[in-house]
Amino acid sequence: MMVSSGVFAGYDVTVFYTGVVMAAGAAIKPIFLYSWWRGISYETIDPDIFIKLIEACYIKRHEEDLIGEEETYRMISEIVRSPELFKALSGSSLKGPTDPKLDPLSDQQKEQLAHLDMLEKKGFEV
Repeated sequence: MMVSSGVFAGYDVTVFYTGVVMAAGAAIKPIFLYSWWRGISYETIDPDIFIKLIEACYIKRHEEDLIGEEETYRMISEIVRSPELFKALSGSSLKGPTDPKLDPLSDQQKEQLAHLDMLEKKGFEV
């Protein structure tokens, strides 16, 4: 079965669709790669720990400590490959009653904080 009578007249359907998929894949790949990196760099709440680790890797390279450089590089790659670990190190953007920092508090302490938030919303200085 021939594709058309024009430019593609010498090719069959399989070659035509393979070419379309390859061209579309080459166009779509950079979009997903950029979005992945942008998500990590823009959505990080407190990147200080990660920045210090990158600086440590750079310092180890400058000092020619290859073992230390390899170790810090492996730490960086482990953090980047584990979104849960990266989120645990960089902090949470949640505020108010859903803040993970409030998890270890007792129910009574959470009620007291909720009461203080209510008073602040009414205009009282707490």
